[in-house]
Amino acid sequence: ALAAAAAVALFFTVATPAPKAETLATSVAQRQSFVLSDGTRVELNAQTSLLVENTRDERRVRLASGQAYFAVAKDPSRPFVVETPTGSVRVTGTVFDVRTDKVSELDVTVVEGSVQVRPMTLPGQAPASPRALTAGEQLTTGPAGTRFLKLTPAALDDALAWRQGQIVTTGLPLGTVLARFAHFHGRGLTATPGAEKLGIGGRYALGDLDGFLDKLTAIHRNVRINREPNGLIRVSLVTEL
Repeated sequence: ALAAAAAVALFFTVATPAPKAETLATSVAQRQSFVLSDGTRVELNAQTSLLVENTRDERRVRLASGQAYFAVAKDPSRPFVVETPTGSVRVTGTVFDVRTDKVSELDVTVVEGSVQVRPMTLPGQAPASPRALTAGEQLTTGPAGTRFLKLTPAALDDALAWRQGQIVTTGLPLGTVLARFAHFHGRGLTATPGAEKLGIGGRYALGDLDGFLDKLTAIHRNVRINREPNGLIRVSLVTEL
């Protein structure tokens, strides 16, 4: 009997191997689409990496930095969880977008279905309650706190413009726009305190940094672009030179 039990245990050990983690990543100025083993479709923005683990009980993705668009295959018995340094997103089957470029920032935008977002809290604070988001809703967390928005169809399209290699800058301060270009190109791109608060509206190609900077100086005549020998680009106002 003991021998038979040992044989059965060995059979199940061999027949059900431990799940293997899968790593997906994109490099500088690269976007790419993938299909996970469960049928989930994922699109990654530049400089984004995912660690994917599928088990019999759940599907778990770790997004350390970057931006990813998920069309999750429906499976009510196995929740799909995206973990980031700033919080987690839990679903069973839906379409949504997650961006985390800094330790303190998280954007979650829902396209279809619903998700549960649980922002990360600081040590010593009580765990944050999960927030439910449905189609057309967006949650953003950062140093200024948590912001919740209901997006129009046009605003939703703007938020997902990166999937076409573009960025819509309307409503964003220049410092935020430069940070998006810097992450995409993997280079130093900063602004002085006065310049980073400027606004610039429009839709621009993420891959065309020089074109964006040319447009910036055409709109704001008091802006100067300083290119340093080490490749760093710094945007400043004439009054700050």
